[in-house]
Amino acid sequence: MNLSAPINELKHKAKLIRREEGIPLNQALARIAKEEGYPSWGLLIREYEAQKPKPTMQPRVGYQITSLPVDASFRKEAIELANSTFEMVMRRIEPDNPKDMRALWDAEDYIDNHHLSADMLPIDSEYALSLIEAFLVHHVIDLALQADSMAAEQS
Repeated sequence: MNLSAPINELKHKAKLIRREEGIPLNQALARIAKEEGYPSWGLLIREYEAQKPKPTMQPRVGYQITSLPVDASFRKEAIELANSTFEMVMRRIEPDNPKDMRALWDAEDYIDNHHLSADMLPIDSEYALSLIEAFLVHHVIDLALQADSMAAEQS
């Protein structure tokens, strides 16, 4: 895949077009995709994602989490995964108020207070980590809505 610029620069270009021409962002992204030789922005992104190198990881052996709070090593790994998942979701949803959203994000609070509850125990540690990727999307969308509300109140 040979794009004329990195994805983030193409998105920025589309946002400039949106502002300059007063068109919706999806139309600006579609125009950029056509310029890059793709029928739609979604297809451009799918091909881009498909060509990215996939990390090679060794299968890990999980263990049972039987009580809360979780041990320090699991907590550290969960926080790292939550932060990387947060960044991935941010890129995909393209929030209107990313700075406010980042200010609301607290990976430690998410892991300590929202990730696992006592009624989920015992739980395999690998499964518990997979829940971060599965459910954090909803939390990030809630943060985007909160950031939008804060921005609306300030204006």
